[in-house]
Amino acid sequence: MLIALLTLTGTMPVLTMSLAATPPAEGTMAVSATNVDGSEDASSDIFRDAAASALAARGFTLLDGSDHAAYRMELIVHISEVGTGNAKVAPSHSDLMSGGVAGAVGSIFKVPLPSSKSQHVALERTQLDMNLRKRGGEEVIWHGKAVTVRPAGTQQNIASELCNALLRAYPAQSEDVIGVP
Repeated sequence: MLIALLTLTGTMPVLTMSLAATPPAEGTMAVSATNVDGSEDASSDIFRDAAASALAARGFTLLDGSDHAAYRMELIVHISEVGTGNAKVAPSHSDLMSGGVAGAVGSIFKVPLPSSKSQHVALERTQLDMNLRKRGGEEVIWHGKAVTVRPAGTQQNIASELCNALLRAYPAQSEDVIGVP
């Protein structure tokens, strides 16, 4: 049929197919993280380590430096203040301890009572973008975005939860931003 088409038109038809690279299920990977402005700090290091742990749990072998790994996962972290919110003050924990008098029987314990006290806490919106590329290439073969709003100063938990939320359905590709409560 192709020969008949060539003889009728006299030209070679151009076949256009979109060949998207398939995200890998395993292999070697390097992880890098930067803030949205391109800088690196302690926060970006926390996200890099959380992503590395999540990728290792999915079966990838993590390597330092993108020159040695077959793939590189690039993280872009955007943290912005969004105001304040009210948080309840946590009640004290109950403690059970033995009596202090020699030969005495019994225990002393504290019962925590609920408190109606609350305090203002600063809230931060954290967005994490992940872009997976082959070594030496610029084409993004998988990407994901996740966002959450949490009290300031909880980056360790946020990093882990955002990375796990993004990689939960990997290699499935979603165009939606994943919201993490």
